[in-house]
Amino acid sequence: MTQPGTDHGQAGGPLTGQARALLDALPTPSFLVDAQGRIRHANPAFERLTGHPAAALAERGLDLILATRGSAPDLSAEAPQEFLAVRSDGTSFWASLAVGRLPGTDETVCQMLDVTARREAEGALALSRQREALGLLTNSVAHEFNNFLQILIGYIDGLKRRLGDRPEPFIQRALSRSADATERAAILTRQLLAYSRRIAPDVRPVDLDAIVADLAERLAPDFPPGIRLTVNTTPGLPRAISNPTQIEFALRHLVANACEAMPAGGTLTLSTFRIDPNDRAMHQPGPGTVGIVVSDTGQGMSPEMLARALAPFQTSREAGRGAGLAIVHGLMKRQNGTITLDSRPGEGTQVRLAFPAAPDRTLH
Repeated sequence: MTQPGTDHGQAGGPLTGQARALLDALPTPSFLVDAQGRIRHANPAFERLTGHPAAALAERGLDLILATRGSAPDLSAEAPQEFLAVRSDGTSFWASLAVGRLPGTDETVCQMLDVTARREAEGALALSRQREALGLLTNSVAHEFNNFLQILIGYIDGLKRRLGDRPEPFIQRALSRSADATERAAILTRQLLAYSRRIAPDVRPVDLDAIVADLAERLAPDFPPGIRLTVNTTPGLPRAISNPTQIEFALRHLVANACEAMPAGGTLTLSTFRIDPNDRAMHQPGPGTVGIVVSDTGQGMSPEMLARALAPFQTSREAGRGAGLAIVHGLMKRQNGTITLDSRPGEGTQVRLAFPAAPDRTLH
């Protein structure tokens, strides 16, 4: 029979009423661990933080709140440990666990703090530094590339003057394609320099449906085998306040990513959309929002990769390839636009580029 003031809970001996009262009085989420590493009791502050009852923690251990299996902290370690935890409602938070021996016993008290705000602040600072580094690197590479490009443009112009009247189809095709390639490279270089200098581009009302249709027509012939392109336009779509050159640059990047995500083939869809001013999705008054969606039926991204997708130097490709979506993100921010991603492993990826809609008077 249980003596008053004790609690057997898990096997391993009674928990005295004094120990329970001491634990329950702590304002910090805490729980008691016995010499065998079993959790004996959790205080009300722990229950409020996690939403889990103390009895459930005693029964299942820390597996109850771990967001990732196999990531349990060492309950005997002296140094604080951090891990991703999950509440009873499914939301997650970063937890810091500190362990201390209970005087006069072989039991330890574990105190857990929600350090999500600190982790997010550190992540934001690291992301800012990464973007600054990416800007410096981009500026340096773009300047060097521009120097090489000017040499190529000069030689191509010279070849056109010397060989422009030659009737051979190969020569004419080579000159035409070389000139086109250098023009595209020059546009890319200007966009990279604009990104690295953080200069806001010139924006004006543009027709997103026309941009998407024109780009699709030019890109489709070069698509890898097995990839089908679909274009969905929006009747009566208002114009977007944006920069058409930077939109094309962003779309080319997204289309290239989508094609690489479908090595066995699939469907790539370019769609436009609108959100009216009175839509509940609008967070502030204005003429509304318009945008472009790039969707693929490819491999998709894991939740971990999706969470880091917009960070500089992040890529799902093999090491050494790609700068992630950071450049597109930067271009959208400087046009007062936004980029959002939705992706699931095996179900493909959807990227939404949203821009402020132009007032009605700009349509006429």
